[in-house]
Amino acid sequence: MLACIIDEIDYAKDHGIQVRFGAEDASRTDVSTLIEVYSEVAEHHADLVTFADTTGCLTPLELQARLQAILPHISLPCAIHCHNDLGCATANTLTAAELGAFQLHTTVNGIGERCGNAPLEEVLVGLRLKSGVNRYDLTEIPVLSQMVAEYTNIPIPITKPIVGDHAFAHESGIHIAAMLEHPSTYEYVEPALLGSQRKFLLGKHTGRKALIHVLSMSGYAIPDEKIDIILADIKQHSEGKGAVTPDFLRACIEKVV
Repeated sequence: MLACIIDEIDYAKDHGIQVRFGAEDASRTDVSTLIEVYSEVAEHHADLVTFADTTGCLTPLELQARLQAILPHISLPCAIHCHNDLGCATANTLTAAELGAFQLHTTVNGIGERCGNAPLEEVLVGLRLKSGVNRYDLTEIPVLSQMVAEYTNIPIPITKPIVGDHAFAHESGIHIAAMLEHPSTYEYVEPALLGSQRKFLLGKHTGRKALIHVLSMSGYAIPDEKIDIILADIKQHSEGKGAVTPDFLRACIEKVV
């Protein structure tokens, strides 16, 4: 197998092609074998090597241990390719970046085999906030994410980090009250970073301060005694698993005004 690999690399390099050698299932391959193969392809002038967690079986600490055992012995830049079977693809990709991985493999919305790959949007925001990588215009991310979801017919979960519909949504009364004073109290990622806006959801956890804010933002000035009536209607409706839509809120307002 190694002889076949070398023949293919030599052929590609003889024809002026850049070569990235990818070790599939590297996460379950013996470290000494990986070092041997990576060293051999480096001698034959491959340009990069890839460490692939093909089955998504590694945790960040496991990935760190394996890369720290391998990277000192190879002379080529290393690419990282992580799958998300354990939900660790983003964390593993960022861990590899901190350890010196040169090329980070991602997909928009994490689309990929089985549970998918490291999501582009999560990795880019992680790089910005954790490593100060600021050469990407993150305000394009939500549009790109929605476009891919539409074309692939693969919906984005509402709780998906960064691009989910609830990524910057708040309902709890104590949360919203604090957010109105200092948004960072309950928000690590600023929605403006992505050209997005935070929104306050009305429901059974909503408090008076949050409701007053939402109403004022909508152009309503409601007397205090009627705020409590509207709030009671919202909580009762939400307890029955009903969504507080704009039409429902308007009906609550019209009932008391």
